[in-house]
Amino acid sequence: MAINWIKEGLWQRLNCLVPVYGTGDDCGNYTEVWLDDGTKILDRRRTKTVLKSLAAHLGVSWRQEQTAWSQGRSHAFPVVLGPEMVLVPLRLRRPRSRDEGGTGYVVGGKVRGFEAYREGCYRTRLFLAGNQVLPCLLKMDTLALRLAEGEQALLRRRELAERLTAAGTICRERDGYCLVIEPGGKTVPARLIDRGGDIIILRREVSSSSL
Repeated sequence: MAINWIKEGLWQRLNCLVPVYGTGDDCGNYTEVWLDDGTKILDRRRTKTVLKSLAAHLGVSWRQEQTAWSQGRSHAFPVVLGPEMVLVPLRLRRPRSRDEGGTGYVVGGKVRGFEAYREGCYRTRLFLAGNQVLPCLLKMDTLALRLAEGEQALLRRRELAERLTAAGTICRERDGYCLVIEPGGKTVPARLIDRGGDIIILRREVSSSSL
């Protein structure tokens, strides 16, 4: 990598992650990082590795099959990185072999439109922030469905956060214990059962106290 674009905060300007091959004698399997100012950065890692690194940096899991916002899907899952950012998986190339992968990821909020497009194996193209144009192998109806699923996943993620906040499920740690803050300021001791990315599972105790 020429720069560590994730740690430098350039992920906030991310348009998409595009799987690409090296040129000439370079047969590497890499990722182009497209930013919303038109910049393209070559990350010399596979797209799935880049996705894992980005998710880890933001404190979430890249595997979201069991989340509240991925129910009912049997194909690639949108990856929600926060309340305002979702990565939508799209087929962006035909890989030389199956294990090299043809899936890339577009930030749902950076899509300005899309249309039918025929050139080689491509069937559609997306118009992104910064006047970038991204060819895609998916047909129009499939592309529209994937983008809609990304929006729905982001909406469910926001709704879940709002319900948790309304229910008073704000957590603080004090003296090694978790305290769930209820509406009105009361706190309930809770035991940490499991943790996955930005989601934690707590078991609430019966007694309440005030901070």
